[in-house]
Amino acid sequence: MFNKYADDEGNIFIPYAGKTESGVWVQGVISVDFLQEHFGQYETLDECIQATESEGLKLFFEYLKTQQ
Repeated sequence: MFNKYADDEGNIFIPYAGKTESGVWVQGVISVDFLQEHFGQYETLDECIQATESEGLKLFFEYLKTQQ
């Protein structure tokens, strides 16, 4: 499910990689391998959102929905 978003190195841009102390989101990348390992069993991005407690990952999966 995640490979279509990846660059040539197997990473996906993530606008919500982390937060500064002042609460500003910083950008980064996340590996397709990590996503496959932890979320590969889900069929939809909505299922991925439900499966995580991470605010950044929830926002990331919502972002991916806009990229489809």
